[in-house]
Amino acid sequence: MHQDDGTRRTKLSIPLALLLFTLAGCGEGEQPQPEPSAQEPAGDMPGMVDMHRADMMDEMRTHMQSMDGIGMDSMRVMLPVHRQRVGNMLAQMNREMSDMNMAADGQWDATVDSIRADLTAMPRLPAEELQALMPPHRTRVMRLLEMHRSMMGGPGM
Repeated sequence: MHQDDGTRRTKLSIPLALLLFTLAGCGEGEQPQPEPSAQEPAGDMPGMVDMHRADMMDEMRTHMQSMDGIGMDSMRVMLPVHRQRVGNMLAQMNREMSDMNMAADGQWDATVDSIRADLTAMPRLPAEELQALMPPHRTRVMRLLEMHRSMMGGPGM
């Protein structure tokens, strides 16, 4: 009778293992769901756009601080990444403003134009000029982040 109990357990565990194996493989053909983006209307994902905006602001602030006081060789290496990050930030801010039907004012436009001019000039500048440009560039980026936060009604920086 002891052997029958073992056989019964084996007979029960094989179908159970097959069931678990089958269930584990059910989602293999499915495509991963995209992460929510700032392009989605806030009503679809309450709070997600605000959270994404705060993350972007924190990441940019950290990025700008990481560039403070670095040597010219390091700055030249970081420059393509910096230009891409700031360009992405500008595009995201424009999308958010457009999604909310918000018009930019003169101060916003002037700050964005100055930042874009910085990004365009940076690769061509000699080391001394690039080093001199970075503090006012950082000030402009931080000012734009603050203006954006203010316009969107988000938490303070």
